Amino acid sequence: MKIPLNQFEQYIDETILKRGLSYFKKGLVEDPEELSPGFFEAIVEGSESYRVTVSIKNEIITDHSCTCPYDLGPVCKHIAALLFALQAEKLGINKQNKITAAKNSTEMTRKKGRKTVIEQVDEILTKLPPNHIAEFIREQCIQNPAFRRLFIARFITQFEGESKAVYAQQVKAILNSAKGRHGFIEWNRAGAVGKAVYEMLVNARKQLEVKNYQTVMLISCAVLEEMFKALQFADDSDGDIGGGVSEAVEILFLVSEEDLPEENRKWLFDYTISAIKKRLYNGWDWDLDMYALAANLMKGEKEASVLLGLIESMAFSEYMERHVQEIRVKILRKSGRNAEADAFEAKHLNNPIFREQAIKKAIAANDLDKAGQIAHEGIKQDKKDKPGLVGDWVDWLLKIAQKRNDRQMIITHARYLFDMANRDHKYYYKILKETVDQAEWPSFTDELIRQLSDHRRWGDPYLLAWICIEEEKWETLLKVCDRGFTLGGVLEYEKHLAKHYPEELAAIYKRKILELLDRSTGRNHYQEAARFIRRMKKIGATAQAEQLVGEIKQKYPQRRALLEELEKV
Repeated sequence: MKIPLNQFEQYIDETILKRGLSYFKKGLVEDPEELSPGFFEAIVEGSESYRVTVSIKNEIITDHSCTCPYDLGPVCKHIAALLFALQAEKLGINKQNKITAAKNSTEMTRKKGRKTVIEQVDEILTKLPPNHIAEFIREQCIQNPAFRRLFIARFITQFEGESKAVYAQQVKAILNSAKGRHGFIEWNRAGAVGKAVYEMLVNARKQLEVKNYQTVMLISCAVLEEMFKALQFADDSDGDIGGGVSEAVEILFLVSEEDLPEENRKWLFDYTISAIKKRLYNGWDWDLDMYALAANLMKGEKEASVLLGLIESMAFSEYMERHVQEIRVKILRKSGRNAEADAFEAKHLNNPIFREQAIKKAIAANDLDKAGQIAHEGIKQDKKDKPGLVGDWVDWLLKIAQKRNDRQMIITHARYLFDMANRDHKYYYKILKETVDQAEWPSFTDELIRQLSDHRRWGDPYLLAWICIEEEKWETLLKVCDRGFTLGGVLEYEKHLAKHYPEELAAIYKRKILELLDRSTGRNHYQEAARFIRRMKKIGATAQAEQLVGEIKQKYPQRRALLEELEKV
């Protein structure tokens, strides 16, 4: 989620904001460092010390992360605390003198000429003799186990006599270093494991770039096996262990798509067959990945028969069965058995991939009746528990109606799809506008807005607002803004409303400002209220703005920070 830095309070849950502000004011945020241009890091002290990072470009927060286990929303209190630290001066907030805080935004930091961490490191490296750097690395490897693991993981490909066992041993060493005395890796240590193993996989990707396929496969398979085993003795709440497994599998897929030397191709194909036979990853999606990898790598009838035989001998869940069917068809086509593949697809149209392909083939053959029949059968099959697929089949019926220029069916299908969640509503709206008789269009859109405004539906105020702008229904847009948006949301549509309804818009601002002050305290909220009072003046509602200032002063005479902000209005 991209968040404007100077408006971040409007995008974060209020409870999280309050906790983050409390952390900052208590001095629990270490002085943020700019690691590279716009990339900030700080340690925030909570129940433990957490590493928090924020990326900022053109005063927009483009990314953020925290090592805490919070997973109930996009932003945790530690990230909020760092944002308050970065904006402390602009927000006019101070903190206790426990940890020196950053008082500058990204812009202020740059004005003072402070170098980023990367710039400082680069400057030091250009001045140090190579032997001094080597000596420092040796010392750190002896004194700092975490650094040693990262260093060896990063440069392990320099070892002679490489084998899968050598790389597996390195992964085991990383895992063992993170185990507690009972042999279990707690969640707060799993991150260090993931980081060290990730360095090995970074190496694997670099080796792939230079087509050193043997090293890539040895590293990836070692990581895959050992990290998968680690899931049995680790708390992987943050996905650091499983993430390593998935990354290793992804690299193997990239390898399988290369024009491999036969020796490498055969080695990896045999590895996947062995993994399938041993059921190394049984019960996980990675088991299915082994079949898909083998299908990518197989050559000739003999290998096709081996793989098909394994598929036929195994029992799969309903979810896996669908994907295995697709793998089976791929094997058949790669081995030149296209007629058999066609027959298999026709027999298993309950697989949505095969059904879609059948519809496409029928349309390509200009057999629209058959295409429509297949789509209708899909609707009948999936209407009970797969509404998303039903939408896909209706979308094909819409395409068929468009080919036939059947205006009534185009409207019926486009209207149905417009109502569905997770669809491109603007696309179907455009189709409707092009198809509905223009004389009927005003009443059609009125009914559309009425239905979308029904609170029993999934109503999207942004979609309603978009329709109002498209159709220049400014009075309706005013109502949508009043009911559906916060102050920041209303501001987005001010340019459309200020000209036609300045007084009504000012009244909306007034009500929402009072609601904000009723539920929130803190200078940042007071500054927001003052900002929107100034907006009221800008749109010509000066008298209403001044009256509101008087009401607020009378209602909250004890809020000194609020009164200070009102003096700036």
